[in-house]
Amino acid sequence: MVRMGAHPMMTSDKGRAFIESYEGLFLRAYDDYNDHIVKPGQEVRGTLTIGYGHTSAAGKPEVYVGQEITVDDADDILKSDLAAVEHEVSQYIKVPLTQQQFDALVSFQFNTGWLAHPHCSLTGALNEGNYNLAARDFALYDIASGRVLSGLVRRRKAEHDIFLNGNYVGNNGAIV
Repeated sequence: MVRMGAHPMMTSDKGRAFIESYEGLFLRAYDDYNDHIVKPGQEVRGTLTIGYGHTSAAGKPEVYVGQEITVDDADDILKSDLAAVEHEVSQYIKVPLTQQQFDALVSFQFNTGWLAHPHCSLTGALNEGNYNLAARDFALYDIASGRVLSGLVRRRKAEHDIFLNGNYVGNNGAIV
């Protein structure tokens, strides 16, 4: 186990591949509400997203209708986004973590942002040293727009499996 704060942890290559598999790669800005490319003049119902799940809320670059990027741009943006999320995990979690636990938490935070929420049961359980309860609590965060989404159910189960067992299985069912 590595004590958070002693050495800054970074997402492993397997952790990054896992996140990439669930986020998908989009080189044109799309509306995450319906996963459609948005053309100038069209209404955006959700959040404009590009690359591997990058939104303007995550920082630069700002995502705009009609935006296109390269694969290299997407890789650079993800690297920057992951650095910010790694820092957040290091700030919110106060107990020692293994690499697999850290990777699972980075994926969770990247996708939900919930670790910072004062009522996040996963953060609370983990900071009390209850790793098993924290692992079970991944399953509580499978709702978006008021409904349970099968993709989130799959992702939370996969994060749980990484956290407890180090089984990195991507969205396509392949081991990453």
